[in-house]
Amino acid sequence: MSPLIALQGVTKTYRLGEVEVHALRGINLEVPRGQFVVLLGPSGSGKTTTLNLLGGLDRPTSGQVLVDGEDIARYDDRRLTDYRARKVGFVFQFFNLIPTLTAAENIAFALELTTRDRAAVRQRTAELLALVGLEDRADHFPSQLSGGEQQRVAIARALASRPSILLADEPTGNLDVETGRQVLRALSDLNRQEGVTVVLVTHNTAIAPMADRVVRLHSGTVASDHMNPAPQEPESLNW
Repeated sequence: MSPLIALQGVTKTYRLGEVEVHALRGINLEVPRGQFVVLLGPSGSGKTTTLNLLGGLDRPTSGQVLVDGEDIARYDDRRLTDYRARKVGFVFQFFNLIPTLTAAENIAFALELTTRDRAAVRQRTAELLALVGLEDRADHFPSQLSGGEQQRVAIARALASRPSILLADEPTGNLDVETGRQVLRALSDLNRQEGVTVVLVTHNTAIAPMADRVVRLHSGTVASDHMNPAPQEPESLNW
């Protein structure tokens, strides 16, 4: 079976004035459908650049970024926009919720970008709130929610269009340890229950044991790549 994601000889070079910054130096990486992968590395290792390429937010300098066998680096802007809207969900360190909308409205807003069927929007919004355990917080505004609750709303919003890939960039970076565990539990449950392929970027080594697979990046290359035979439950993580 072909992998859902395949990076083949991917490089990314940025020019800052007279200086060239080599963010990625020939990355090769395959991710099967349904896997939970942690990309681990310090600042400057290339992990966020990799995530941006997978999300169609940037293009490689060379190499192929294959998703379902198609090189998204060759998409025009219109196809990339459609790819991001339908195939990929994004969760960032900062929740980026619309402050004047309730939890349910934040999720519904994302759904309304792809459908005008109001009944379908209401049903999917309810499903997503239940999935992240926030049915009783549907009518609360972001300012009335804890950091962990806001991040779970952001996760639900990211799943609005039923994407096959969820990209998470330091999703626990602004949270305390216990709240971070709750968010990781939500991501783990979604991976198992919905079959969503999760690629999570972090510098926090303590998160790595919960993933099916840990890929360590260093200076734009893959330093190591190993499977976790027995991923830990988020509640048991210590950091």
